[in-house]
Amino acid sequence: MEQDTQDGAFDAALTELSHLTKSHPDLTVHEGAHPFTECATFADDIKDSVLGFQTPWHYVDQPYLDEPGTTLDDFDFTMPDVDVVDALTDLVGFLKGEKDATTSKYVAQIATYFPVESDQRSFTLRLIIHYLGDIH
Repeated sequence: MEQDTQDGAFDAALTELSHLTKSHPDLTVHEGAHPFTECATFADDIKDSVLGFQTPWHYVDQPYLDEPGTTLDDFDFTMPDVDVVDALTDLVGFLKGEKDATTSKYVAQIATYFPVESDQRSFTLRLIIHYLGDIH
């Protein structure tokens, strides 16, 4: 039974990914026959395009305090209002139906480029796959 559940989840993920492949084949041209694994570089592949808005979502930006006695007060640094942990929380919430463009700044930005929800979900899943790889 567990294998059936895993197969069902994998099939559902492939279905989600297929939407963007059909509507925006130019964005997914590198995915080939194995879109689930080959989309893992998607978020980096689009960084230099108009879709690069999601670039600061890839990480948690914070200073590295490597000298004894230094504190954040010693630097002109403000924590960004976006990061990979917050992005993943919202993006997963969106796929689960708990967030939308009115409740998530991340989904709202995606929606400005992809007004069709199936494309938003397909784009979102690609980002999640990539960001989990970044964290790993």
